[in-house]
Parts: sequence; structure tokens; C-alpha cells
Amino acid sequence: MNLRIRKITFYLVVIALAQSCLGDKKMADIEEMGNTSFVNKNFKGNRINYDMNSSACENMSASVIASMYSVTEDKVIFNDISKSDRRVPNSPPICNFYIKDGENDFLWLRGSISMIPDNGKNADGTVTNTSTGYGKDWAEEWAIQKSTSKSSEWIETSGMAALWNESKRVLNIKFEGYTLNINPPGNKLNKDEATKNRDYKKAALAMAKACGYIN
Repeated sequence: MNLRIRKITFYLVVIALAQSCLGDKKMADIEEMGNTSFVNKNFKGNRINYDMNSSACENMSASVIASMYSVTEDKVIFNDISKSDRRVPNSPPICNFYIKDGENDFLWLRGSISMIPDNGKNADGTVTNTSTGYGKDWAEEWAIQKSTSKSSEWIETSGMAALWNESKRVLNIKFEGYTLNINPPGNKLNKDEATKNRDYKKAALAMAKACGYIN
């Protein structure tokens, strides 16, 4: 059994077992799993390259988030783990941000930006498994992920490829050498935020543009 068939078989078994508890999962579409036409053939190269010592917060500003969410800048809080003494050695850049909205911090809107290197090393020195979609076979892995998700959709002309997952509220954009993950601020427990029916996909793309990763 070749590697591709083993991967597909593994994913089908996992999805079947998880079907009852993971609402976003579905039985895989075999035809879709082998379709990598989503890869952007007009990709012109990275606008921002991966640097383990960089900050995922440095290209984002409180004013941008405040404007997008119609709040004042003092309501936006950044937590730059990359520059914190709490950062795990050799961990990739990650930036968490919050919007103070609600009676307590339990209801605050939470978001993040992270840069995950291809085949990057984890904190324990192990190498990131390509099954996460960050290795040399990333296109095949992304196709599998898309085919097993109910709420995912391809976003055209962003990076080498871009995948939005509505259920997880995350935008993944593939670049040369790394994947950018953007979680726009949100909180399912915040009832006031839920009534706004916010377009989080639009917010995530706006954040990627504001940071300079895409045009």
C-alpha cells in the first residue's frame, strides 16, 4: 500500500470514529481528496518571510482591530507570546489579542495570529508531522482536510492556497516555508457578539491584508 493510500485510509478511519463528537467532520469525498487544483498558480512569492525570532504581533495594530470591530483602541489588548518569558523555546511566533467586551474577561472576544513553519520543530525537538499540512506534501494534506470538513471553503488568489473553516473560525494561508493561521476575535459565549452575525471570514482576510501578508 503506497503512502498516499495509507494517508487516505488513516483519515477515513479517524473521521468515521470522530463523526459522533466532531460536528464539523464529514465522510470524505474521495474525488475531492485527490484534487489539488486549489493551489494558486499565480503566486508571486512571499511578501513576508518566516522568521522564528519575529513577532506575529508586529504587523498588526490595535487601531486596525478597533476599526474592524467598531470599538475604541483601549478595548484591544495584545499578548505577544513571542516576546514573553512564557514562550516555549523554538516555538513558532504567535500573537493573541482580546477585545474587552462583556461583563468580565470570560466574555471577551479572543483572536490570534500564528506562523507555523513547514516541518518545523516542536518544543521537544520532534519534527512537525506533514499530516498537519505543513510539509512538502501540504497540497495533498490540505485537500484531505477540505474534503472531510463541512464548513471549510477555498479562498482564491491568497498566498499559495487559503482555506477558511467557519466552524473553527480560522483562516489558513499557505506561503513558501510556512502557513499563516488567523483566528479573528470572537466568542460563542458572548451573546451580544452572536447577535451581530459578524462575517469572520471577511475579518480574517482584512487582518491578513492589514498585516501585509496578502494584497
